[in-house]
This record gives sequence, structure tokens and C-alpha cells, in this order.
Amino acid sequence: MIYVFQGTQGYVFLLVLMIGEGLGLPIPSEIIMPLVGYYSFLNQLNLVLGIIIGTLGSLVGSVIAYIIGLKLGYPFLSKYGKYLFIDNARLMRLHNWFLKYGDIAVFSFRFVPEFRALISYPAGVAQMRIIRFLVFTVLGHSIWDVILSLLGYHYANQINYIITLAEKFGIYALAVTIILIIIYVILRIIKK
Repeated sequence: MIYVFQGTQGYVFLLVLMIGEGLGLPIPSEIIMPLVGYYSFLNQLNLVLGIIIGTLGSLVGSVIAYIIGLKLGYPFLSKYGKYLFIDNARLMRLHNWFLKYGDIAVFSFRFVPEFRALISYPAGVAQMRIIRFLVFTVLGHSIWDVILSLLGYHYANQINYIITLAEKFGIYALAVTIILIIIYVILRIIKK
């Protein structure tokens, strides 16, 4: 079995992943934090330290996103948000939610997978006070990360079973995926 979060480099890897998640990149905390619990169950990570580092990473990413929104504003995000995986429709929905609900949006959206990291951008655009932003962000990230990590710890045996199946059948899935991609490309070429 491959231990992704093993030793000191595991904590660094966790921090980097969660910073990316906090920025809104397609790095799901819904997978990362249960793995913290799983690797804690295997004694590869300390559960409490893993939760703290994961939450710190999310917080750093969220603060960077907040600063981007604060300093560069809505026009920048509208024009260049696609490079941060933020389309205009999603940005407008978040902006409207933030204008309507303010602080509570920053806290409650931390529990909505698609929008949890992206709410930091409109908070910055709206110039939410940084202390209020930090309080609601830390609370939201902490609760989310603790719950996901504890679920990973509690269901470690089931996760181990899934990992064993993935290792066993992963090569077959990879082969089928490659064949399907080749067939798709050939059909596209023939269609043109």
C-alpha cells in the first residue's frame, strides 16, 4: 500500500493540498480530510496535528482568496477567474449570496462542497472586515475538517477495503480508460 501522508512530508503534502483547496482549486477536502483520519488510524499521522494542519492550509488558501478579492476586485475575478476555476455565473451567485447574507454566508458556505472555498473571493470584494472573515472561516473550516477526519478514522477499515480493491483492479480500470480514450479520439477524427 502507498502511504501518501507518511512522516513529515505527509504533513507538508497535506498543507499544500489544503492551501489549494482553500483557493478553490479542484482539490476536494471531502477526500483529503477523511484520508487524514484513515492514516491516523494506521498510525501514519497524528489525528489532532493532521486536523490542525489541514485547517491551517484551508485558512491560508482562504485568506489568499480573500486578498485577491479585496485587492483586485470583481473585474479581475470576472476576467481571470477561469484560471482559478471560477466561472462568471458561479461568481455572481456567490457575490449575490454574500451581499444578501454577509457573515453567515462565509460560515455556512464552508459546508457546501462546490462553494466552500469560493466564498472567500466575494468576501474580499465586499471588503468584509478581516477579523470577522477569519473568525467565521476558522469556525467553518475547523468543524468541517474535524467531522471529515473523524469519519475517515471511524471508517478506516472500509477505506482500507476500497484501497485494496483499487490497487487490485486499478490497472484494469486504467487500461479500460485508455482504450476508451483512444476509441473516442478515433471516432472524433473519423467524424471530422
